[in-house]
Amino acid sequence: MAFSEDELTLPDGRVIDIQARLQPKKAEESGDGEEAVRDPRVDGEQHFLLAFGMRFCSVLVGCLLLGGMTGGLASDIPVEDENTITPSEEPGEVATVLQALERAPREGSGHFALHPANTTSPRDTIISFIKLTQRLYDLIESPEYSIEDRIEVKHLFEEMEEFFDLRDVAPSLREKMASASGIYLREIIDRVGLPPIEVIPTELEMRNAMEAGYPGRWQLPELPFEIIRVDSGADEGKYLFSNETLERVKPLFQEIRHLPYKANAAEDFYEFYFLTPNPIIPREWIDALPGWAHEDYFEQTVWQWISMVIVLILAGVSVWLLRLLIQRVFGGRRNALRHLAWLLVPAWAIGVAYLAYDLIMDKIFISGEVLEGVTYLFYAVVLLSALVMTFMFGTVFADLVTGSHRMRRRTFDAHLARIGIRIVSLTLCVIILIEGLQEVGFSLTTVIAGAGVTGLAVALAAQSTLRNIFGSLMLLLDKPFRVGQRIAVHGYDGVVEEIGLRSTKLRLLTGHVTSIPNERMADAEIENIGRRPYIRRVTNLSIAYGTPLKKVHRAVDIIREILTPAEINQPEFPPQVYFNEFDDDSLNILIMYWYHPPEYWDYLAFNQRINTTIMERFEEEGIEFALPAQRIQVAREEAIVPSDE
Repeated sequence: MAFSEDELTLPDGRVIDIQARLQPKKAEESGDGEEAVRDPRVDGEQHFLLAFGMRFCSVLVGCLLLGGMTGGLASDIPVEDENTITPSEEPGEVATVLQALERAPREGSGHFALHPANTTSPRDTIISFIKLTQRLYDLIESPEYSIEDRIEVKHLFEEMEEFFDLRDVAPSLREKMASASGIYLREIIDRVGLPPIEVIPTELEMRNAMEAGYPGRWQLPELPFEIIRVDSGADEGKYLFSNETLERVKPLFQEIRHLPYKANAAEDFYEFYFLTPNPIIPREWIDALPGWAHEDYFEQTVWQWISMVIVLILAGVSVWLLRLLIQRVFGGRRNALRHLAWLLVPAWAIGVAYLAYDLIMDKIFISGEVLEGVTYLFYAVVLLSALVMTFMFGTVFADLVTGSHRMRRRTFDAHLARIGIRIVSLTLCVIILIEGLQEVGFSLTTVIAGAGVTGLAVALAAQSTLRNIFGSLMLLLDKPFRVGQRIAVHGYDGVVEEIGLRSTKLRLLTGHVTSIPNERMADAEIENIGRRPYIRRVTNLSIAYGTPLKKVHRAVDIIREILTPAEINQPEFPPQVYFNEFDDDSLNILIMYWYHPPEYWDYLAFNQRINTTIMERFEEEGIEFALPAQRIQVAREEAIVPSDE
């Protein structure tokens, strides 16, 4: 919209002539039809004043028209979006959906409603707490309490956590502790009462008090309960009931539960919360039980105690029966299949633990300190089962990997893979243990510090074991030998049967088994006999000194003729036969050959065949073997007889 002293332009394009609306009409004719006579000076002054007034009035009327006329024409004038970059959204395409989502006033109290906790000030915390607990009471006290209502009750339990400072409470217990503490607190308030709502400070009053130097906390009159302002963590800035309130609320309720109610809106809240089962169990069944079954012991009725014990016994028996069945069926099976079957036991234990915990907590509705004990038992079973299952899964996976055809041909790699999988599974067990301890209330700092101290103590006490473990890793990485190979080390000669984390086992040639610590094996000089590509034989054949030279040459030729089999005639290693020495009592012929492949027992059989053939040929040629002999020459000296002279 724009205007000038002469005209006003509206957004719809219409133009209003301001001068035409303000232009004075021509002087009316006089009564006798004659025009009035005017003085020219007066006409000049009037013209000046009229022009000035017309300009002033044009601006004034323009402003009035701008405000008044546009206000009156607001429904007819389209409003342009001020932000031309991001225009506002038009609801036309989803108008039907938006209309369906409009909140209509709800009727009755049987609907599921969200009850967000408002903790922006002590006053808001108190009011919101009373609203939420009242809604919880109305649900569980109603005879029409149904399974559908249980959904809202669970939501209310979760919202109850928003009223308490639970930073020092284990995550697994926060919802249970907050719910029970909320019931105790509401019972106490209904008996002791609250100050006038105007007395409870607002957010502004608390802010002013803190600026004046007062702490950010407010104590309920006549009660040892405080609402504090949280100054760190996820709840920073909220006003919550302090951790000391959590510790004091139950003992105080036990002391004053005999007092009369000042407000009956939530009468017998304690009984309805702690002693009422889940709606899935018909209330008629509970009411039909004898009187002694409804007696209260440690905040649970007798029938709740009996039901809980039955559930726990059935859970334990089911795990025991499964273990017995697997032992009977898979006892004689191979390792991988047996280990895979045993994985079912911890997995079943975890599933049964969750089912039993749900029945005890949500169906039988055990609560209070008894539920805390059951919760700790549940997490202990789940944590232990998870650790066992993780370790056993590592064993099964190692069996599957090392049992493959490829790994069977690479024995050393199979052992390295097995040890690596074991280390990974142990690492996962440590991580699961730390997470589980955190869930039941141990802080991460405490767990890590404890693990560090424990690790240091274990390292000092098990130095030898750790050295052996590192020695086994060095052996597996360096691969000086493999399982099944014959080695000579530290005076032992035998076949490697197993490379463990602590020691290596050798089957000696005598049949005995010896274990050598891996720490010593990693530093030892190892002769790998099993990795040789051949077996070399070096022997000396002695013939008698009286053998003619011609026969000596013939003996060498005979031996060379005999050493012609393919096993010892490799291009790189041909047999070698030479007349090489004059021994003290014989003529020596050196025989050297390399037997392929390096199979020891086949090698001995081949040697026997060569030896017998040499003996036969020498006998035919009349060549005699030299026998060990020693010639002793004794010289007698004649005795000198003295003469008679």
